[in-house]
Amino acid sequence: MVTKTKKFEDELKDLETIVNQIDSGELTLEESIGAFERGVMLVKALNGKLDEVERKVELLTRSAGGELRTAPFEASSDDEHPAGARDDDETPR
Repeated sequence: MVTKTKKFEDELKDLETIVNQIDSGELTLEESIGAFERGVMLVKALNGKLDEVERKVELLTRSAGGELRTAPFEASSDDEHPAGARDDDETPR
């Protein structure tokens, strides 16, 4: 039997659903622990997919002359905290 890998966006949506369920406070302790465990597994899977994409981007980078070159992808500081985004613990100023 072949297992089909879920798309990144589908797994991210599943993770958001789990977080919302835990945040709602409607789950029992046991259900919350199970949901948390599923969430941790999803985070690991999502990080693995992001690492794979980063390696592909690194491999596909070309120089101005058209030669393939490897250059590590470096996120700018703006990518880490896009405009308007804030951590949950931050309070608006």
